[in-house]
Amino acid sequence: MAQDKTFRIQTIGAWLSIISAALSAVASVYYVIAANAAGNFSAVVLLCFACSAVCAAAYVIVPGEYSDVLNLIAVVLLAAGICNFAVSSIATLADVLSGITMFGSSGDIGYIIAIIVIAVVALVLEQVSCFMRRTK
Repeated sequence: MAQDKTFRIQTIGAWLSIISAALSAVASVYYVIAANAAGNFSAVVLLCFACSAVCAAAYVIVPGEYSDVLNLIAVVLLAAGICNFAVSSIATLADVLSGITMFGSSGDIGYIIAIIVIAVVALVLEQVSCFMRRTK
């Protein structure tokens, strides 16, 4: 009887990609909640984070050589999401760092730092997994 090894995670590179997918999903959910509360929501950021989570998970689950490109796509989407989020949050960052309210920001920098840290950790893990093997 043949064993199906599709869902068996065998290497550290695959585990890193799964952890990155989970962190990207957490960043997506937290972004929706916090950005809506602050009035700073952007659908592009959400799509980048969510699609990156899907690509990172699909890289591990889908067998075949052509699914290796999903790992690279996840890195690009995460980087684009971080950049778009930083650009959309620049008014809040400028107001908090300068100490004066000039740009009409939401004033809450905590969720911005948290999302950036979560997304950067996911990005680094996904980049490291790009240089590792997916299967034994």
